[in-house]
Amino acid sequence: MNDFSLPDKERLKAIAIWGMIATVAFPLIYGFTNNYASKSSDLYHMYTQWELSLPLIPWMIIPYLSLNLLFVVAAFVLKSPRVVKAYCLSLVLGAFLAGIIFILFPGKLGFVREGAPYFTAIFEGMYSIDQPHNLFPSLHVTYSSLSIWAMLEQSKNKIFHGFLWGWLFLISFSVVFVHQHHLFDIVSGWFLALFIWKVFYSKLWPNKLKPAYIW
Repeated sequence: MNDFSLPDKERLKAIAIWGMIATVAFPLIYGFTNNYASKSSDLYHMYTQWELSLPLIPWMIIPYLSLNLLFVVAAFVLKSPRVVKAYCLSLVLGAFLAGIIFILFPGKLGFVREGAPYFTAIFEGMYSIDQPHNLFPSLHVTYSSLSIWAMLEQSKNKIFHGFLWGWLFLISFSVVFVHQHHLFDIVSGWFLALFIWKVFYSKLWPNKLKPAYIW
């Protein structure tokens, strides 16, 4: 089985339907919870003081934004309509569960937001859209983890696997080095992804290709 393949008609239909549901769910849930949290006076600080000394690394915005490219790559790696459905619904569930936490425990970002050389417009656009309250778990980390794991399950090439793990590492830690999240947000994002993977995704798509080093 090839790791990459052009989607056939049935896969394209599944991508269109379930991908649209996942695409719509995210801004609806994230936008509502962000607006709700922005009006709250009771915000939770889930970071340590030493974390605030971590520098802003402007170029890390590239792996940060590459989450969007993961969704495109997944369309060529996920092999069947059923796995596409399981993947997209896992993203929806991730947004829903994280949304509950965002409402109950709105976060407070410790970093002072600042401009970044060479990427000023991108950072300013990001700051204008995203209020720093939907912090833990990091949906950036949850989404990238679910995407990477789904593609690992659907592929066999070890070089590609190594590339995917490296990509996940970069995305996960980019959220701190672009000063959008803290370390607790990364860890909680991983745990949310793992929970969804074990209790939801694996039930919708019983794994047959899964390498031994994936949970």
